[in-house]
Amino acid sequence: MTPTPTPARVIVVEDNEFLLEEMLFQLNMQGFAARGAPDAAALDALLALAPCDILVLDLNLPGEDGFSIARRLCDRQRLGIVMLTARDDIEDKLRGFADGADLYLVKPVDRRELAACIRALHRRLVPAAGTDSGWRLQAAQRKLLAPGGQALDLTPQDVQVLALLAEQPGGTCARQALVRALGIDFVNAPEGRINTTVSRLRQKLAAFDAELRIITWRNQGYSYIGPPLALA
Repeated sequence: MTPTPTPARVIVVEDNEFLLEEMLFQLNMQGFAARGAPDAAALDALLALAPCDILVLDLNLPGEDGFSIARRLCDRQRLGIVMLTARDDIEDKLRGFADGADLYLVKPVDRRELAACIRALHRRLVPAAGTDSGWRLQAAQRKLLAPGGQALDLTPQDVQVLALLAEQPGGTCARQALVRALGIDFVNAPEGRINTTVSRLRQKLAAFDAELRIITWRNQGYSYIGPPLALA
C-alpha cells in the first residue's frame, strides 16, 4: 500500500490581515496544514507550539523584517523558506537568497503557483517514505549511481558520510555521529577536518546533480536533502 503523504506544515507571515486570511483559507483548502502570523513575535509563538516545514514570508513587516527572520531561523530551524513580497528589485532578490530563502516570489502570485512551489519545496526537504528514486549508493564499489546509469566515484570517507546522512533524509546528523563514523577521536577532532570533508562531498554531489544537496545547520549538524538513496 502506498503511504499517504504527510501534508506540509506551513506558516504564513503577513501583516495584511485580509491577505493573510485569504492565503490561509486557500492553502488549507488545498490540503496544507497552514497557520498564520502577522509579525516575528507571533511567528516565534507558533513555532514554540509546533514546528513547520515551509515558511511563507513577507519582507515588509512591523518590527523585525523578513530578511532578519530568514537569517535567524535558517540558523536554528530545519525548514524551507518562500519569500513572498511586492519587492521585485534584483538586489532584494539576491539579498533574500543570501539570507536563506529557497524561493523568492513577487506579488501578486496565483494561488496555484504558490501551492505548486510549496509542494515542490516540501518534496525536496521531506522525501516520501518508501520512495524508490532509482539512486543507488554502492558502498563496496565506492560509487553513486544515478537512475540513468551515470556513476560518481567516491572516496571511502565520502561513502561513510553519505551513507550516514542518507539514512535520515531531511533529518539532522550531528557532527559527533560523523566523527564516530569516520573513526576520528572526538575529543581531539579538529572541526576544520569534518567541515572540509563535508564541503568536498557537497561540491562533488552538486557538480554531479543539482538535486543532491547537503545542508549545514549551525551548531546542529548536517542534512542530506535530495532523492532517497538506496544502499546497494
